[in-house]
Amino acid sequence: MSDVVLAVDLGTGGCKAALVDPAARVVATTFAAYPTTYPAPGRHEQRPADWWAAVVRSSRELLAADAGRHRVVAVGLSGHSLAMVPVDADGTPLLDTVPIWSDTRGEDAAAAYFADADETDWYARTGNGFPRGMYTVFKAAWLRAAHPDVAARTTRILGSKDWVNARLTGVQRTDPSYASGSGAYDLATRRMLPDVLAALGLPADWWPPVVPSTGVVGRLTPDAATATGLPAGVPVVAGGVDNSCMALGAGLDRPGEAYLSLGSSNWVTVAGAEPVLDPVGRPYVFDHVLPGLYVSALSTFGGGSSLTWLAALLGREDDLDTLLDEATAVPVGADGLTCVPTLAGGTVAEGGPAVRGAYLGLDLGHTHGHLARALVEGIGFSLADAARTMLAGAPVDREISATGGGARGGLMLQVLADLLGRPVSRPDDAQHGAALGAAALALLGTGTWTDTAPLRSTRRAALRVDPRRHLAAAYAAPRARFDAARAATRAHAAVTAADHDDRTPNQE
Repeated sequence: MSDVVLAVDLGTGGCKAALVDPAARVVATTFAAYPTTYPAPGRHEQRPADWWAAVVRSSRELLAADAGRHRVVAVGLSGHSLAMVPVDADGTPLLDTVPIWSDTRGEDAAAAYFADADETDWYARTGNGFPRGMYTVFKAAWLRAAHPDVAARTTRILGSKDWVNARLTGVQRTDPSYASGSGAYDLATRRMLPDVLAALGLPADWWPPVVPSTGVVGRLTPDAATATGLPAGVPVVAGGVDNSCMALGAGLDRPGEAYLSLGSSNWVTVAGAEPVLDPVGRPYVFDHVLPGLYVSALSTFGGGSSLTWLAALLGREDDLDTLLDEATAVPVGADGLTCVPTLAGGTVAEGGPAVRGAYLGLDLGHTHGHLARALVEGIGFSLADAARTMLAGAPVDREISATGGGARGGLMLQVLADLLGRPVSRPDDAQHGAALGAAALALLGTGTWTDTAPLRSTRRAALRVDPRRHLAAAYAAPRARFDAARAATRAHAAVTAADHDDRTPNQE
């Protein structure tokens, strides 16, 4: 019987779990979905109970399929960022549904805070380049204002993977990568910022102690062992935020490495000894799960979630691959059809959370394939803008890898190669980037690994596409249409906001 670690990736759409051996080989995988609810504009919620049920189900499915061939010797988690789980003294969530990363209910609290504080200075200290209302401290301030009774019983604010770790071990801890998405973490000192917490009226002890991502936070309790089927006493490492775990799983273990993440949202990520900060474009920065490094990225929120929406709208949610094949047959520019893919709002560079998506140029001749092609190109144009900032200075012919569910489609990779002007490859483990990162942390934290060399030695490209440079001119007009369409969505958002502000109570 050989050893493996259990790696759990709590993503936006569900829990991906894998058994990974010390050679960084994925032995087995499973997936358990959980829903996101949208009870009001800007409200994006999930149930911590669903996270736990998915972890339990995934663990038991993997163990059953493995049939005793391997021994699980450690557990490592990756979790989606900026979640806010208020818990009581027993660690019980005080809200049935909690805001996840894309939830913007903290915006009013952020606006009040920045009425007296300089937002550019706050960004320079924290690297928090998402729309400000998404950050945990502002969601916590919302909690204090909207639900004072819940806030009075709150003893800790936990993130997604930190809450699951607490269920596994009974110990409440976080790591630098997750803490760096709180809205109150100083990138330079790698400590929480007491002045930000004090100005928001938030108790400093709401935030759990920060330990290294590879640190063992505790061991599996008997109750957790009974639930998951894992042996009691198995060590559980702190793990990391999904952005940083994905970066490690994609091979970003040294300065200068970069990759594309193609998931529910998409981003271009680089690792560096210094954060990449720009007060205009606002790259967002997380502490790396490896000491001494930062992960800096620019994203577009219109990604796999927008493709999923389109497929469901067309009644083709079980036929997405065929839909993308139809899109591949459509010429560059989708015969005049343009899509701005920010259906769930935009990043700061895209116009902020009030912006919404759009199709422009529709005519009676457009098909499902045109709709999909225009959406893929809209995602590609958005990522090309991000890459222009994040890959500045990198050799133009340097290959970049793409991971995540969106990397399985050849059309997306080809469009990205065309628009970035560089080769794009999909590693054979492209679906397991965050899980591989979490597994690496477990292997490092328990002493099985002394460095990350095994991650590099096992990486192979399953698909590589080169830019079609002869099509550069063909993309010029679609690019101009996209810029015009994105400007229109920003103008539309401004008018919508002004209309809302002008309404009287009788008009609501």
